[in-house]
Amino acid sequence: MTSSKFGINQVKFSKGKKIYVKGDKADFAFYVHAGKVNIYSPGGLLLGQVGEGEIFGERGPSLDESRSITAEAATNCILYPISEKTLKEKIKTADPVVRAILRSLLIRLNDINMKSEDFWRSLNVMTSLSTDNDD
Repeated sequence: MTSSKFGINQVKFSKGKKIYVKGDKADFAFYVHAGKVNIYSPGGLLLGQVGEGEIFGERGPSLDESRSITAEAATNCILYPISEKTLKEKIKTADPVVRAILRSLLIRLNDINMKSEDFWRSLNVMTSLSTDNDD
């Protein structure tokens, strides 16, 4: 990590570089200052893209779990890491209803990611079974 003129650590990733992969320890969430980041399921399905002003990678540190997906720089990126400690502190001091909503959304996000990949696999199997000669 490098230090910016504001004393906040920043990291830079070149297009195509992995930021983290499934199974990595989740010590940080990331704020996207510049660029775009692709989010992939464990099987390589593109689940979405995160851009400037957005945060990704918050699920693992918030729930004390390892990374469940892979994040890759879609463009050259400048990111600001948000430590697990900072993330948990902000969650702890939030309103209890907001904490409950956040936890629920993080758990649902993981479920949706897994279901998306399962659906994609099933779709690929079904399309591979059909042929153009089914007339």
